[in-house]
Amino acid sequence: MTLKNVKTELAVALKSSETFGSARRKVISQKDDIITQCSESISTAVSSTNPDNAGNKGNLLKEANEKAENAGKMLKKLQSSMGNDYGRWWKRDLHVLLVQAEQEVVEAFSTLAVIKQEEIPPRDILFRSQDPNSYLKTKKYVRVSDEAYVYGLLDCIGELKRVALNSDKSDHDLALHILEIMRELFRELEPFSKYSNSFKILKLKIDVNRNLITDTEKSLK
Repeated sequence: MTLKNVKTELAVALKSSETFGSARRKVISQKDDIITQCSESISTAVSSTNPDNAGNKGNLLKEANEKAENAGKMLKKLQSSMGNDYGRWWKRDLHVLLVQAEQEVVEAFSTLAVIKQEEIPPRDILFRSQDPNSYLKTKKYVRVSDEAYVYGLLDCIGELKRVALNSDKSDHDLALHILEIMRELFRELEPFSKYSNSFKILKLKIDVNRNLITDTEKSLK
């Protein structure tokens, strides 16, 4: 009888470990698919700003938007399944594994918004999802963490440099407008450098973006 309490507690701990391991494997296996959709969306969206693709810009933006919405749908589904499979504390225990996927979603939707001259989305990102019972798409939201939102917007600045340089080939004023958006974004994000202990590699990302803006300014003179 000496191990009665030990056996009970270890059985609970083992079950918890099994649940965590299963959820962890699921996140790792699916986050790469989300990141791939985002990367393809961003690449396609940026390509649409190249003057050589002017005649196909609408189709490229449509494709980029579809890939971004696919990523949003996949992220929303994964977040929901984590709550169902793991429980209410999944964000505390597993969210660190999802930060990269979330920030890629922020970057994709934000880059698209600037190119389409729309508002950059908030943390609750709106996307459309195909209704399985009809041809209609319904509006849904996927929420990202503070960390993912900050990182995603910082990464967006780098993509906007490419957009600005592409735009400058045919429309210098538009390129300067994109540059100003880069500056505004940076001004809003720079204060977070004071909290670099809470955000890994944040200071490095801010320093990189400061240089990106300087390089873009020089290129557009």
